[in-house]
Amino acid sequence: MADFENLFQNLKNILKKELALLWIFSVILGFALIVFADKNKLPLGAGDFVFFAILALLVALYRPRWIFFLFVSLLPLENVILTSGFLPLQLRPYQFLGVELAVAVIILYLFKRLNFKLLKPAWIDWLVFSLVPLSFLSVINSPVGNISFKNNLILFSFVVLYYLIRNFVRTRKHLIETALFFLGSNPVVLFYGFYQAFADKFGGRSFEIMFGRPNSTFSEADWLGIFLCFALSVSLSLLYFCHPERSRGICAEDKMASHGVHTQIPPLRFASVGMTGIIIYILIFLNLTLLVLTLSRSAWIGAAIVIFFWLIFSLYRKSEIRTTFTPRKFARNLITTFLIFLISLTAIHFGKLSKFNIFDRAHSAATSEQKITIACDNSNNIPQIVANTDELAKYNCKFINLEEIGLYKSQGKIVTKIFRKDPNVMTRRQIYRKSFEIIREHPILGVGFGTITQTLGTDERGAGLNESNIFLQIWASSGILGLIALVAIFGYLFIYSFRRISPICPLNKIIGCPIIKDDFEKTLNIFILLGFLALIVPNLFNAGLLMGIFWLGLAVFISISKINI
Repeated sequence: MADFENLFQNLKNILKKELALLWIFSVILGFALIVFADKNKLPLGAGDFVFFAILALLVALYRPRWIFFLFVSLLPLENVILTSGFLPLQLRPYQFLGVELAVAVIILYLFKRLNFKLLKPAWIDWLVFSLVPLSFLSVINSPVGNISFKNNLILFSFVVLYYLIRNFVRTRKHLIETALFFLGSNPVVLFYGFYQAFADKFGGRSFEIMFGRPNSTFSEADWLGIFLCFALSVSLSLLYFCHPERSRGICAEDKMASHGVHTQIPPLRFASVGMTGIIIYILIFLNLTLLVLTLSRSAWIGAAIVIFFWLIFSLYRKSEIRTTFTPRKFARNLITTFLIFLISLTAIHFGKLSKFNIFDRAHSAATSEQKITIACDNSNNIPQIVANTDELAKYNCKFINLEEIGLYKSQGKIVTKIFRKDPNVMTRRQIYRKSFEIIREHPILGVGFGTITQTLGTDERGAGLNESNIFLQIWASSGILGLIALVAIFGYLFIYSFRRISPICPLNKIIGCPIIKDDFEKTLNIFILLGFLALIVPNLFNAGLLMGIFWLGLAVFISISKINI
């Protein structure tokens, strides 16, 4: 009881701090924008947009970092559109704030009122920047030049946002504050995602893009899966540092002060290590549960790999002197993770939160066979497996949706389940084959951003098909040089973090072995590797280059590698 009284008292004290109020405001703003979008109060009209643009610019000129933190907290709102019609491009809230922040930084710089020096780009930044001119070169080979040019402008805007993030994340303090504002967006995404699941369960309006698959604040369930996977990597990295063996946790002011970090954000100020652990475990449980409900198999694979590496990192402790193995910590984390996952699956099953059989979905990922529901005129010669639903006609059967089961049973049909070859797997194979065929025509410069989407057509929802792989997407949009640049960036980040946290030290004889000063530095490098895997593994099966979360992650990873920890 005393614990909660202290928590309440500390909360009252920190509410006097401007950063704490901004954190709370960012969470409320995220919820408000979702409600406005669902109530058709968005997009804004021209007059309202101009008013808020002037207001945001004034705030950005007064406190640029306030707008930056709001920008970070609103990054997940991918399907909330602020403008439409009167501007040639649709603006999401984070893009709107990013533009305002960029304009404010330029104005402050020109009038010499900017309170920090603009970042001098490192070699890896130039690799990121190179994607833009290379993508404009590829327009030469694009049969839909106007579409490619428009997509290149969008890519340019994300690279600008990347550079802004690099400028505002330059110290340990900036890293912690940015992480907490990002985590502030996590409850917003989770709440709306679970709202969709429960609305679907009880017959309410769920606002889902695809039936039975929550997409929360994203344009599709797979993108929500990528976000949840990345949020999981953040939570696991914090959990690594906030373990019970410490007298105080990462969220305690005295502990962070020992690492040169002072912060005033609520979750960092008032939580003891025990309370911090509980909060993080709850976030992990909710993230995993919603991740399962998305039915995004690419994100499932990403989350499994992230958890696997996190468990491996808990198996040993690396110091300047030696590496010691910690099997008890590994066993504790393994059991805890298993129990959280088991409780998550139990809650989904007995709560009937998904209209799909989760285990069938996992089975299809392993076997490329998908269980489907069919309705037949009679029970004679019903097949156990078909290549596609077109074959059902010769058995006097047809494929039906889950919500149609009652209707066909009332008509006296035989309703049963059989297997078919997973059309998603077959479609992805065709996409890869067709994408390679198109790219081979112009492998050096590429074929233009959006060319493959125009060639492949649309899916059953009418959404344009894309390369379904971020490396193919870059190759198509920026040519072979863009692909080399991306591989170099990812390779550098992986090797940089792996050499610092691995029990062995690759390339030790050539370039020496880096020394990790403390667990805080190790935690940051663990986050680079876990976050890197969280973004890259799902994007081996998706093309999420134009996701705000991708560029935030990339900028933060590179900032960590360049900060003098």
